[in-house]
Amino acid sequence: MLMRPCRARVARPLLPVATAALTAAPPAEAGKARDYLNAPKNTWASFLNFGWSYSLSPPRGGAEHGVSGVDTDVTSQSLILARMLDIGGRTGAVSVIMPRAGIESGAGAVRASNDGLGDVGFGAEVNLFGAPALTREEMRTWTPESFASVHFVATTPTGAYDADSPVNVGTNGWSLSSTLNYSYTPDAGVTWLEGYVTVTAFTDNDDAPSTAEPLSKDPLFQFEVHASRNLTPDLWLSADGYYTAGGETRLDGVGQDNAADTLRLGAGLGYRVGSLGQTLFNADRVVDTPGSLPKGWALRLTWACAS
Repeated sequence: MLMRPCRARVARPLLPVATAALTAAPPAEAGKARDYLNAPKNTWASFLNFGWSYSLSPPRGGAEHGVSGVDTDVTSQSLILARMLDIGGRTGAVSVIMPRAGIESGAGAVRASNDGLGDVGFGAEVNLFGAPALTREEMRTWTPESFASVHFVATTPTGAYDADSPVNVGTNGWSLSSTLNYSYTPDAGVTWLEGYVTVTAFTDNDDAPSTAEPLSKDPLFQFEVHASRNLTPDLWLSADGYYTAGGETRLDGVGQDNAADTLRLGAGLGYRVGSLGQTLFNADRVVDTPGSLPKGWALRLTWACAS
């Protein structure tokens, strides 16, 4: 299914448009079905993302005082601008990601909140096979085919951060994510069966709240599967699964028993709105995780437009 952009009919570029909660120890970013599709070379694509999430962490030492746990609400927004490129005959792209978030967290009557600009990110990606670099005219007659691509996103420590605050939008550190996707379509773009594998590495936070020791974080691994199918030429639905592992934080080398060994399931849809662009909606919730980790849900809304 091709996306009709602001001024011409093209597919979405090879760019993730997921939104994540931006905290000092962020969860893995959740992707969506058809996050990576071909688009004409030498065009611009923009994505406006909105996210809402809620989580409840089990109490640690507070149950006897009537505290049911630590609840956290996050609202987030981001703007992604991408430029589509021809890289040796393959579709590629470079992008900038500008996030913002508001966080409120607390246990019982004790609350803390923060909001502001998040860590700015920069992306680069290239197709490995199945998505040749095409012009707008060539794209109109091109039939979608199975493909794979590789994607890199580096985030910078530019977000709002205060070591005296228990919650923060910025992470006070760098990260580098690499994603490999494989997307299989047996019927020229009506059905998509997809798998994404992402690995994220983090630098230390040398000014972590409530500690004089650097806070380090193990690499985080995320595995996603998505199955989607067109109901009409303008509407598709998806079923989504996510498993995250790793990402345990460490103080002075001592693990904090908070590795993200979590399974989430969700569903989504995409709908093309005439010549204005495409809207995408996704929801997921935690269905299995160790008892010491948060449980909750997330909603994401994206508006995508290419020109």
